[in-house]
Amino acid sequence: MEKMEKSEARERMRLLRGSLDSTEREKLQCQAQKRLLSMPEWREAKWVYPFVSCRTEIDTLSFLRIVLAEGRHAVAVPRVVGKKMEFVAISSMQELVPGKFGILEPKAGKIVTAREGFLLMPGLAFDLEGNRVGYGAGFYDRYLEENECKGLFKAGYAFDFQVVDTIRREEHDRQVDAVVTDQRVIRLLKSSPQVKQKGSVGQPKKAN
Repeated sequence: MEKMEKSEARERMRLLRGSLDSTEREKLQCQAQKRLLSMPEWREAKWVYPFVSCRTEIDTLSFLRIVLAEGRHAVAVPRVVGKKMEFVAISSMQELVPGKFGILEPKAGKIVTAREGFLLMPGLAFDLEGNRVGYGAGFYDRYLEENECKGLFKAGYAFDFQVVDTIRREEHDRQVDAVVTDQRVIRLLKSSPQVKQKGSVGQPKKAN
């Protein structure tokens, strides 16, 4: 089976995402969110680390509002500082402001290291082995490499047409444990960590 190159995946998925009309987009996003909300991996985790969607990405703002409103989980979202990404704890959507690349992110707050819990990851494409194609900046790959994240359940979140058979993987690429779409939840059991119901806490880190 021929492996799709990253450049091809990025170009194709950008076009496909951009071609969705508002009605179809809303329908697919609702279907995907239902599957996401039914997952025990995030419900059993103390910490939840969702990405904040922007532009043509599948919506995560609704999921984020639900998690914050329930008040059962600690929540931290990404913030980009220079060439690095960090996670900042939030308790309200009002704490988010446009940051780098125009993505909503916390202006201030406690920085936590995402070592255990549920991490929801963006991507332009995913394959059936858990490989992921991001936007090329490498924020998530570097973060997962530099931090001890073995207790994280890593879930990719995308429209189902963004899932392909196989993607050419590079040595620095980090795989996900599951891919959640409007059609299915693909779990890759061989690499999935056990979700801890107690003690699954992010590790506070002092801001510089």
